[in-house]
Amino acid sequence: MRDPNYTWAIKNLMKEKNKIKVGVIGASGFTGEVLIDLLFNHSQVETIALSSRQLEGRNVTDVFKHLSIKSDMKFTSPEDDTFSECHAVFLCTPHGNSMNISKNFLKKKIKVIDLSADFRLKEAEVWNKWYDTQHSNPELLSESVYGLPELYKEDIRVANLVAVPGCYPTVSLISILPSLNLEQKIKSITIDAKSGMSGAGRSSVDNHLEKEMLNNFRLYGEKGHRHYPEIKQVVDSLSEENIDLTFTVQLLPIMKGIYSTTYINFEGALRSDMVKIYQDYYNTLKNITVVDKPPDLLDVVGTNDCKLFLQTTTTDNQILVTACIDNLLKGAAGQALECFNLMFNFEQSTGLN
Repeated sequence: MRDPNYTWAIKNLMKEKNKIKVGVIGASGFTGEVLIDLLFNHSQVETIALSSRQLEGRNVTDVFKHLSIKSDMKFTSPEDDTFSECHAVFLCTPHGNSMNISKNFLKKKIKVIDLSADFRLKEAEVWNKWYDTQHSNPELLSESVYGLPELYKEDIRVANLVAVPGCYPTVSLISILPSLNLEQKIKSITIDAKSGMSGAGRSSVDNHLEKEMLNNFRLYGEKGHRHYPEIKQVVDSLSEENIDLTFTVQLLPIMKGIYSTTYINFEGALRSDMVKIYQDYYNTLKNITVVDKPPDLLDVVGTNDCKLFLQTTTTDNQILVTACIDNLLKGAAGQALECFNLMFNFEQSTGLN
């Protein structure tokens, strides 16, 4: 539950029309670069601190030359005292880091929007298994809210700690949610998703991946991808019965975007117009659209949008949902900003148009 004193403080900020002071820790990666650009363009945000151990002391716009707004800000240390002046911090740190620093921010009444996997899973044992380390603050797992606005919008509004979903779970769950909302039972779901290289991180791309993937295509996570339990957790929470879930991922020789094909198998003949069901489910959302032909990945790259296309297949009682997003926007920084907007009572799409 939101602290009443902190609720008052937020309302007072809004009343005085002060900008929300934010910082980004781990700002040097692909996601950090996109997030910085969004924050610099957000009319209600004052970005006061950006950290990167590797780039400490360097000017942000000298490093990120394609930012749409120039700034004289410099990268600082993650321990810089300026972060304590923030109303919210975005954590773009590698998995295993956010869990160690979030508690201190929360104690200071600073909201945390975490883009790593540290608070996405509700059971510490599951996190320990899939990320091969012990969770250092498991008590915060119950406090965190999964940052998928299409499902948990009202919970995000009152959250102090939001775990932004991974890019694969985002596109996968958007493809599945309307089907889980039906009385008709689902027997199994197979998700086959393909991502651009930026999802692997800047260091991997710069060090070897860009050369390796030139004119190439490959399967990875063949022994089980870490995003699987994240998807399964949400599916299980919305279904009364166990649904068999298969999840496979491949790497594309492109930089940005995710393209997924999801096969949903129902028990018994389809009794509904699935296209209309999906249209009705998402009809209030400007950035999720059910289209009448298979989308191109270029339709969404550079946007916070998701495009969905539905069709039946040659398999009885099965639908195929094709979906695509920009993995760095709707799959990361854009969705994080949606959560921020909800947490501070702004229109959800502020800064994303």
